[in-house]
Amino acid sequence: MTEDARFARELAECLSSLAPCPKSSFSGFGIVICAGGAAYFTNAYVLIHVLRHHLGCTLPIEVWHLGKREMSRRMSVLLEELDVRVVDATDEPTAHQTDIVDGWQLKSFALMWCRFEKALLLDADQIPTRDPAALACWPEFERAGAVLWPDAVDLLPENPVWAACGLAPRRMTSVESGQLLIDKSRKWGALGVARHLNERAHYYYNMLYGDKDTFLLAMLLTDSAFELVPHRPATDRGMCLYQHDFHGAPLFQHRTGAKWRYAGEQDDLPGFVGMDACLDALNTLRRKWNGLIVDAPSRSDAAQRAEERLVSAGGVTFLVPGEAPIQLEFFAEGDIGAGRSADRMNWRCEEERGEISLLISDAFGPTWRLAEQAGGRWYGRSVVHPRIEAFAATGFIGSKATLEAGGAWRKWPMPGRYDSQVLDL
Repeated sequence: MTEDARFARELAECLSSLAPCPKSSFSGFGIVICAGGAAYFTNAYVLIHVLRHHLGCTLPIEVWHLGKREMSRRMSVLLEELDVRVVDATDEPTAHQTDIVDGWQLKSFALMWCRFEKALLLDADQIPTRDPAALACWPEFERAGAVLWPDAVDLLPENPVWAACGLAPRRMTSVESGQLLIDKSRKWGALGVARHLNERAHYYYNMLYGDKDTFLLAMLLTDSAFELVPHRPATDRGMCLYQHDFHGAPLFQHRTGAKWRYAGEQDDLPGFVGMDACLDALNTLRRKWNGLIVDAPSRSDAAQRAEERLVSAGGVTFLVPGEAPIQLEFFAEGDIGAGRSADRMNWRCEEERGEISLLISDAFGPTWRLAEQAGGRWYGRSVVHPRIEAFAATGFIGSKATLEAGGAWRKWPMPGRYDSQVLDL
């Protein structure tokens, strides 16, 4: 049997075995976003921050990803602060029956198994011009149960995907899947076919540009009604697609070629709406997250209690003799906020032979190791340059002048030659 014949048979089997929607599993209207990895997380955070803080959107939101390699606990916490439910698709029971390895494939799976009955799927690099909550009441959506948006290109009759799906060749407006509006109770069969096509990405993506037209083909293969927004997207040098509502008003700004960067300059597009709100979101993210996906190793209960004390204290004042004191802000889950630098990106505690150490790390591994002393103080050395000593104490102490005026920090009860010695701050 040829490869084409095998995939045709599998598709026919899928179409003949479609089950009804388990309606009791889903309810309400919400937004679904797939955002694994540091780059897409950055974009998703900007999108959700804008939705919550600038557009007043209160819709429930789910963000889906593919495991710890794509989403650290700290990243999840930042999304939860924006009232987002974070879903690890690898933990979902239904995921064990699929072959999903990338974000394009994940979109059809997340759309199918999110908790919403009516769902708006948005790519992470989207920015709406207004609160999308009203889309649930669009008459076109209520009539058809599905709204698709056009791409700037067409599917051509000579595309082999028509034959692969057993459909008559035709020229048809291609679908841009940066946004999809679906009533799952009415389009469950089409979603099942879309998932089937995306699970076999190594075959169908050779004929399509990623996942986007798998949703169109699924609608055609199941004879499902849908409404296509009649306005082609405006484009900006390939950097952004501006999608419209049915009246032609701008609604979605899909920054396909101008994604937000955690660091560096951002692409400021002439027709883009909401730049200040997006930059505000980026600044907020940088204060709270260091841009790294860090999965801390297992720690003992004693080490975790020491971490809790440091977080409760707000962090430490970090001193290296001959340098100005630095106030390091410690977040739960291991990120450093204020005071972060190239060699001080993350932190954690560990226990070894009953002793607690504070480890401060760069992007690759520990750079400072300090042992716990009495009174919330820590003493240790640079891992990279062991001759360089370091001190830390819980709490934010203040400036050099405050330290000198306070007096309590002028003498450090530290091991060796630092006993009763006044440090030069």
